[in-house]
Amino acid sequence: MSMRVRSILKGFKPYSWETSPVEVVKKFGLSIDKILRFDTNTMPLIPKENIEEFKSAIQNIKINEYPDPSYMELREALSNYLKKDVDEICITAGCDEALDIISKVFVEPETNVIISSPTYAMYRIVVEAMGGRIVEVLRKKDFSDDVEKIIEIVDENTRMIFICNPNNPTGNLTPKNDIIRLLEDFPEIPVIVDESYAEFAGESLIKFTSDYENLIILRTFSKAFSLAGARVGYIVANAKTIKILNIMRPPNSLSVPSLTLANIALKHLDIIRRNIEYILSEKEWLMKAFKNIKCIEAYPSYTNFILVRFKDLNVHDVYEKLLRHGIITRNVSDMPMLENCLRITVRTREENSFLVENLKNICYG
Repeated sequence: MSMRVRSILKGFKPYSWETSPVEVVKKFGLSIDKILRFDTNTMPLIPKENIEEFKSAIQNIKINEYPDPSYMELREALSNYLKKDVDEICITAGCDEALDIISKVFVEPETNVIISSPTYAMYRIVVEAMGGRIVEVLRKKDFSDDVEKIIEIVDENTRMIFICNPNNPTGNLTPKNDIIRLLEDFPEIPVIVDESYAEFAGESLIKFTSDYENLIILRTFSKAFSLAGARVGYIVANAKTIKILNIMRPPNSLSVPSLTLANIALKHLDIIRRNIEYILSEKEWLMKAFKNIKCIEAYPSYTNFILVRFKDLNVHDVYEKLLRHGIITRNVSDMPMLENCLRITVRTREENSFLVENLKNICYG
C-alpha cells in the first residue's frame, strides 16, 4: 500500500536542479577540481579576508545554542547598509525561504499569481505548492515585461505579481516606473520584486518600501557577497508588511555560522565592491569575446551572467561538449522564448578564457 500524499503532487513539475559536479566527474572521468560552475551565477572569488576573520570568530560561537530568533545583529548591520529601519527587514535562509514565506502568507488554493515569463522557476514552485495557479505573461521580443498585458489580466482572484529585477535568466532590468505603476494601480496586491542581482545592476527600489505597503523586495548574500554556501537572504518591505510575513517565518532556520559570515561580510563592503567591479569588467570582456564568435548571439545583461543563443548549432550538443571539458552551463532552452539558449555565469579571466576557447572549438569545429 502506498502512502497518501497531497493530490497536488500528481503531475507536479519540480524545480530542475543544476547539474551535479559529482555526476560530471563520474560520467567523463574528470577530476573534481577541474569542474567549472558556469551555471549557478555565484561569485567565483572567495573573500579570503572574511574567512580569516570567521576563523577567529568561530572560536567563540555558541554552536550548542540556537541563534537569536530575531536575527537582530544582522538586521542592524543590514539597516546600516540599506539605510532602512530594522523593522523593515526580515532575515531568511536564502531567497527560496523568502519565497516560501511569502507564498504561505498570500496564496490560497485556486488563486492566481502573475509572472513575466521566462523568469526564475521557483516562483511557480512555491505558488503551485500552496495550490495556487501561475498565470504567465510572455515577455516582449527584447525580454522586457509586457506591463500592459499584466495590468489587463489582473482580477479579483490575483494574489501576487512577481517581477525579477534584473531578470533571471535574461539579464534585463524592469524600468522603475513600470513597477511603481503596478504598485499604485493595485495597492491591494503584493508586487514581489526579486533583486538578487541588484548589486551588479546598481539599481534598487528599496527606498520605496516606506511608501508602498504592497512592495516586497527580495535580496541575497549568495551572489555579490560570495556566500552562496551560507544560504542567507532577506526581505525588505514596509514595517506593516514585515510584521505580517513574520507570522509565517520559522524562528531558527539560519545557522549561527551563516549569520556570522553575513555579519562579517557587511563589515567589509570594500571587498564586495572590489569583487563586483572585477566581475563587471570580466563581463565586458566576455561579451566582446562572444561577439567575435559567429555562432553565438549574446544578450545585454545587468547581472553577473550572460544569456547566449546558438545559431545553426544544437544547444544540447554544445552543452554536452562543454561538459566533457568540465564546463557546466545552465541549459535554459526549454523555457519560453529561449530556444537554443544557455545561461553562462561570469567567472575569472582564466576560467572565462578557457570557456571561450572551448566555444570557439565547438563553433568552428
